[in-house]
Amino acid sequence: MGNRDRHEIAIEILRKAAAGKKKTEIMRDVGLSFLQAKQYLGELSKRGLLQIDQENNYKTTKKGLGFLEKCDQCPLFDWGREKTRSS
Repeated sequence: MGNRDRHEIAIEILRKAAAGKKKTEIMRDVGLSFLQAKQYLGELSKRGLLQIDQENNYKTTKKGLGFLEKCDQCPLFDWGREKTRSS
């Protein structure tokens, strides 16, 4: 896994959490340490992009899904995907 910026990590977390996942699953799937996961999950929750359900699963909110949709339309994020494909 190459170097990722914080936006790429946040987007990856939101994508993984769309179906609802535990913190440890997100840590493993996204490749984060406990401290990193705590920081990202806290910030995304604070901004209303993630929520925690009754079973302590993190789930992407409607606002978070809208954010992901806008990111998918952004040519800058497409450039990043093209860059990794050509490497």
